[in-house]
Amino acid sequence: MEYLKRIQKVQLIAWAILLMLMLILARMNGYAESRNLTVKLRGVYDSKITLTPFNGIQFALPLTVVSSVKNGCETHFAIPDSLLPGEFLIRFDYRAKEVDNPYPAELQLYINREDIGVDANPLYLRGDSLRLTNDHENMAWFAFTAKSEQQRQQIGLLHQLLEQYDHPSSPEWNGVLKAYEKRLISYNRWVDSLAQSQKDLYVSHLYGFQQLKAENWRTNPATRMEMLTHEWFNGFNFNDTLILRSRQMNELMNGFMGLYGMRSTTEALRDSLFTEAGRFACAKASTGHPRVYGWMVDYFYNGYETYNITKGMAMLESHINNPRCLTSKKIAIAKRLEGIKTLIHGANVRNILVHNFDDREETIDMTKCNKEYRLVVFYDSECSHCTDLLAALRKWYAVSANSEQIDIVSIALDRTREVWEPAFTSNAFPWLDRYAPGGINSQAASDYYVLSAPYMYLVDKNGVLLSIPTTLEELDVTIKKK
Repeated sequence: MEYLKRIQKVQLIAWAILLMLMLILARMNGYAESRNLTVKLRGVYDSKITLTPFNGIQFALPLTVVSSVKNGCETHFAIPDSLLPGEFLIRFDYRAKEVDNPYPAELQLYINREDIGVDANPLYLRGDSLRLTNDHENMAWFAFTAKSEQQRQQIGLLHQLLEQYDHPSSPEWNGVLKAYEKRLISYNRWVDSLAQSQKDLYVSHLYGFQQLKAENWRTNPATRMEMLTHEWFNGFNFNDTLILRSRQMNELMNGFMGLYGMRSTTEALRDSLFTEAGRFACAKASTGHPRVYGWMVDYFYNGYETYNITKGMAMLESHINNPRCLTSKKIAIAKRLEGIKTLIHGANVRNILVHNFDDREETIDMTKCNKEYRLVVFYDSECSHCTDLLAALRKWYAVSANSEQIDIVSIALDRTREVWEPAFTSNAFPWLDRYAPGGINSQAASDYYVLSAPYMYLVDKNGVLLSIPTTLEELDVTIKKK
């Protein structure tokens, strides 16, 4: 009996040690546990309060929405550990007075290990007017950004002088260069030192994004930009997955793409340069953590899909086939590649299954058209780019020379019919406008490999694909050539 008691005691100790190790590992891997955010409203009559996490690309789906919080009242938000640590957007749709219409105000915060409180007046969400309790992350970030901006401003003035001074390599210019390089080195060392001294804070992972890139000012501007491009990721930690939960990674990549965009004088050159940018960045990311690698592929997929850069999409094929690449866009990229290979010039397009305003099923026969050409436009009523394109297309179509030779069919890929129906009525397009049940997941979108909107297909009267124009100007040029 005593022997069994000893065994049970040893087992209990073993389980206790195992549980402790699991908790330690959970903290190391997740870097935080689930947390509570308390928001107290003041200074206004009432407000709807929405909490949205940053998903690696944008502030997309709200985590929690509280429809009405009165002045002086508190509301609580439970944040699961799967979203921690990370950046969050608190949106206030407030009424200063009961008779007012709601007006928006936004506050972005980092949340990690602490249950923090926010005492907020939506009219004033900056400086001393914002009161945070039990918070270290945001106070550290605010202090860092304030001092960083002060130093960067001085360095920026020297940078501007180096660019615009009319006697490069003169003693005066060399003096400015020395001062610039000294300040830049000192600033970057300060950033490194602060990140190290505050390494227990989540925001310390983000300080490095504010470092300034060294430039070789003794070369010509074109060479300097090329060198800056190739050295852009020097010292960057591709193994740090925590950086994916903030906007800083997007801003770093947007700056990188800006260097290529400045050299894009034509659309063809843009496609080539952006493809080369993706090839370079994805190769760099492939040496790091699979999640960071996958994020990079997702980033370029979104860009290539937006600008319809088929070269870039084809380049991504080798990455989605790499088992180390944890991309969320593998299926989408594979589908787009299939579309690139299938929907080519001279291919016969499929008939389109749609519903009319009375919710009756219709089939648009693509082999029968009374005009010389037919343009199929896939759009989303809630998409601003789609709205702009359709408005421009309406003006273009109003020209008799255009409307006489081309038939237009617009296919709405709205998430529900309830979204499309009022849009259909208000738009009153001078062409056939229909809805594809299922939206982006509809059979119509699948048949045409449409993964985002807007998308256009130009076919002849027999349903033979002529082009996939990305702009109205491109459509106009194609028509005139024909």
